[in-house]
Amino acid sequence: MNEYGVVFNLVVGLVVGLGVNWLADRLPAYGRTDLPAQTVTASHWRRGAGVILASCLFGGYIFAFQSDPTGGSPVYDWLLWLFFAVFLLILVIDLEHRRVLNVVVYPMACVGLILAAIRPELSLSSAVIGGLVGFASFLLLFLLRPGGLGAGDVKLAGLVGLLVGFPGVSVALIVAIGLGGLGAAFLLVLRRVGLRGTMAYAPYLSLGAMVALLYGQTIIAWYLGRFGIL
Repeated sequence: MNEYGVVFNLVVGLVVGLGVNWLADRLPAYGRTDLPAQTVTASHWRRGAGVILASCLFGGYIFAFQSDPTGGSPVYDWLLWLFFAVFLLILVIDLEHRRVLNVVVYPMACVGLILAAIRPELSLSSAVIGGLVGFASFLLLFLLRPGGLGAGDVKLAGLVGLLVGFPGVSVALIVAIGLGGLGAAFLLVLRRVGLRGTMAYAPYLSLGAMVALLYGQTIIAWYLGRFGIL
């Protein structure tokens, strides 16, 4: 890819960042009469700058190299942008409001099912199995430790599995749980939470999904290759 392609994708990243920032201000108030139409937080500008920077870096990283992890498919490149934007939106809203919004999860689940029927790297059965595995795994955690996870986290895990598919969902969940453990340890050291405290888990699921979308197949192939399966 030449320098013009990199600039184009950085601009796309900027647009994604601005769009996520705008939606994160408004969606938390959707369907609620006790909140204003626009929810502005004290960290508005810091969050906006962070989202824009993350999107630009993401675009520049994915498309700047000839041997990019997307496999060079233009359709998959744009799908990655869509999924990245959705997970980034979920990440920001959960950090600020501790909520995983149904208005984001349910429509995206429908879109994911439709796209699964046409995505060359993912079958509809793989998407459905991935969604069931993600949902069931976090439902079990939800039941085993009441209060540790929210119902929104369970639904989000199902969405992650639906978009990543099976067996890629296993990479997403392992990364999410690992990052969540590190985040919990960090918060404990800073005494921001207690041993029975709760924290926003959707950001870790979102990051796990991004890793699986980009490198899931590579990680799985490497792991199976270590045991001589591939």
